[in-house]
Amino acid sequence: MARSFLDLYFERIQYSRSSTANLQTLRDLHLLHLRHIPYENIDVFCHQGVKLDRESLTRKILMRQRGGYCFEQNGLFFMALSELGFKCHPNMARVHRNRPQPGGRTHRVNLVELEGQTWLCDVGFGGSGFRQPLLLQAELEVEQLGEIYRLHESAEHGFYLQWKMGQEWQPLYTFKIEAALPIDMEMANFYTSNSSDHIFRDAILGTRMTPQGRVTLSDHTFKIFDLTQGTLERAVVTDFLDYLDHLHKHLSVELNEAEKALLKLRFAALKSPELGVLGG
Repeated sequence: MARSFLDLYFERIQYSRSSTANLQTLRDLHLLHLRHIPYENIDVFCHQGVKLDRESLTRKILMRQRGGYCFEQNGLFFMALSELGFKCHPNMARVHRNRPQPGGRTHRVNLVELEGQTWLCDVGFGGSGFRQPLLLQAELEVEQLGEIYRLHESAEHGFYLQWKMGQEWQPLYTFKIEAALPIDMEMANFYTSNSSDHIFRDAILGTRMTPQGRVTLSDHTFKIFDLTQGTLERAVVTDFLDYLDHLHKHLSVELNEAEKALLKLRFAALKSPELGVLGG
């Protein structure tokens, strides 16, 4: 007998609690998704494109134990929430981090309406993402494992998601309350996965949340952050087989033989790591 989508999803994120559509379930699913399904763009880096239909996401992420980037991650999360009975709709955001001005609408998030309140959910932003849903309330500061986030309201851009770095608030992305259509996400996904001027085509980025912090990957560099202890371990990996081991050990990414062959062909295209530099 074929297993249901929710059975596969719950097994993938190791969830065995209530399936009632309430705030605690939403928080649990959001956190476990981030811990067990890694953010990674290896298919885009290998110029394989990204499919967003239900069958493709189920096969890749739930059955083959891969991860994905924002359109895949938040698309899958949307499917699970919708099946559970949550009132959820997709939104498009403009990434602002490391840019002087917000870019195009190339990041997908989900908004969930629950008990008269709206919650921002995002399981696909990578290394600076939040762990649990954020209440859509301007200027409310929320601490999660020592990291502080807030939503700052802007007349021009709607809401800024901001992350506190020291005493300054760093913008991550902006979004307006406007439900995205499937064509909006298809167009943005096509651009981010196929455009030669987008970072995802020439770099490997990865993240997985852990109970103590997170693991990140930027090209050859793996970083393990323990936010409970304030420590950071860093490994620069240039050997291909060692790289595959690190992908599996730290990000839980297991590639099949065909995927390994594709990555090996593109591996030399990764930027050379800075030598002799340790730390964050």
